[in-house]
Order: sequence, then C-alpha cells, then structure tokens
Amino acid sequence: MTALADLFLNSTGRIGRSRFSAGAVSLIGAWIAVDAFLRTPGWLHALIAAALLYGGFCVLSQRLHDRGRSGWWSGPILLAFALAWPQPLTLLDWVATAALALAAFDLAILPGRKAFNRYGAAPGAQRHRGATPG
Repeated sequence: MTALADLFLNSTGRIGRSRFSAGAVSLIGAWIAVDAFLRTPGWLHALIAAALLYGGFCVLSQRLHDRGRSGWWSGPILLAFALAWPQPLTLLDWVATAALALAAFDLAILPGRKAFNRYGAAPGAQRHRGATPG
C-alpha cells in the first residue's frame, strides 16, 4: 500500500514508464467512472476532481523528474487535459489535444535518464541499491 500511496500522494522522486502508464491509466479510468456513473452534487464532484488532479500532478511530477524536467510542467499538461476533456470542440481544445499527444509520447514512450539527476537516482537503480555484484 505504501508504494501505491507514494505514487499518487508524493510529487518527489522518479518513476519509470511502466509505473507512470499504470498510474495515468488508473487516474483516467477513475475520472471516466466519476463522470459517467457518479451522479454527485457539484461540490462533491469538484472535491473528487481536485483529488484526482492532485494524484495526476504527483504521477506527472515523478515521471517528469525521471525525464530531467521540473514537476511544474505537470500544470500545463493538466490544463491541456482539462481543456480537451471529454472531447475537443474548439480550436483551443484541439491544440490542447495535440499538446497532450506530444506529452504522452514524451512521458510514456521515451526512456528516462539512466544516471542520477537532481531529482534522485534512476528508478531501477533505487531497487538494486545495496545488491552485491555477482
């Protein structure tokens, strides 16, 4: 449970592509479920949306750190997501959708930095720290 809470509630450190993709799919799935199935009052819906956005900020920040970028870039990414959700209608929505496609390629497809950077050790190196060479 600690690893799961760390993924959605902590914006420091680094995560790899697979943890990022799993976290992003989970958050988008939860967002779809809330929009489609949960008929809640406006204030409760806003509270759930804020919690999901915070989780998205944390997951994005950790992945951005792995790519060597500041976690503050998650703000424009989440804004683009909000503009494009649930479907783009205006020109600004389509621009936001294109920006999301570029961000998705950068974060889900391209590998992170292999070496230690200012945000910490690479995700694989954290797991193997202390292991003796064989």
